[in-house]
Amino acid sequence: MADSDSSRSSDRNSYISESLTEDEMSDVEENAQPYQFEPILRRNEEDRGDRRPELPGEQVAEVEIRRGNSNWCLCSNCPAMDSEVESVCCREVENVDMKRDSFNSESQEALQCITEHPGFRTVCLDQYVLETAYYQYVQQYGQMHHQANERMRYVGYRQLARWCWGFLGKEVRVVLPACCVQRIRDQFPSDQYRGFQWQT
Repeated sequence: MADSDSSRSSDRNSYISESLTEDEMSDVEENAQPYQFEPILRRNEEDRGDRRPELPGEQVAEVEIRRGNSNWCLCSNCPAMDSEVESVCCREVENVDMKRDSFNSESQEALQCITEHPGFRTVCLDQYVLETAYYQYVQQYGQMHHQANERMRYVGYRQLARWCWGFLGKEVRVVLPACCVQRIRDQFPSDQYRGFQWQT
């Protein structure tokens, strides 16, 4: 099998070299772009397991000790999470921390956590705002057949992503800070939580 593949390859190469002039062959060799038709490995395909995206300057050993404790938290509001991928603080997520920083600079306050931001309460926790956002979701995707609190949590997570990232695009997921997830869970509690998954 390998011999037939290599003979096909050499036949193809000899055909190409015979049909092209020496100058054209030189151009082909110089401009060759290996792997240009290979699929690109996206982050969400690479990290299907129980690993959180690496943060700048972070060591692997640090990632491994995040599960089950909150020693990594910088805002003092993150709970211990069940997985490494969910063990991330709002101060470590650039888009979320920028929201906190912009409020701090505008109001001369020093919020330690994004969950203290008045916008977080309005956008992610207010029942009436979430109901309205859910109607938009229904218009685009159809009704969710879940318990009320589960639906409100899901919409609250979507609202947080929209508030901090704007438009992410279809099927694009981001890891939400543990403090935000916990605050939304506190507002809309349940007996069981799914946790973050790269795919539904």
